[in-house]
Amino acid sequence: WYQRRVHGESSQDQHREMKALVLLVVTALVIDQSQGLFFGTPRSQCTSDSGCPTFRRSRCLGGFLSCIFGNSESYIVSGRCLNRSNFFCDVGNLFGGGRRPRNCRYRQCAQCLANEDCTGFDQYCSGSTCITRQTNTNTGK
Repeated sequence: WYQRRVHGESSQDQHREMKALVLLVVTALVIDQSQGLFFGTPRSQCTSDSGCPTFRRSRCLGGFLSCIFGNSESYIVSGRCLNRSNFFCDVGNLFGGGRRPRNCRYRQCAQCLANEDCTGFDQYCSGSTCITRQTNTNTGK
């Protein structure tokens, strides 16, 4: 009985923690996007790909064993300047009522182009942004 009750409480705690995490992520996304509504569109970081940081990559020369013993080469991939738009700014323009529409467009450097560009622990590249994978802490007990 004691173990079941403790497990039930920890399961409820995990559920509460997950809900809090989801709420935090959603709030952060809404705040990020709503800045265009209240503070205008973010300033562009770049005007072309050459204005963005490059990505260092490496590739094996030869077979698998060749790579293990250091037979690889490094190369550089140019950065990418992406066109972005602020959703809430666009919505504000849609319902602007005849006033001159605001410019909701800006340019931003890609954080990554491929998974190997993400340097954090257990990250992958999605939509030119490094995303940390969610780990399941449920032990199955």
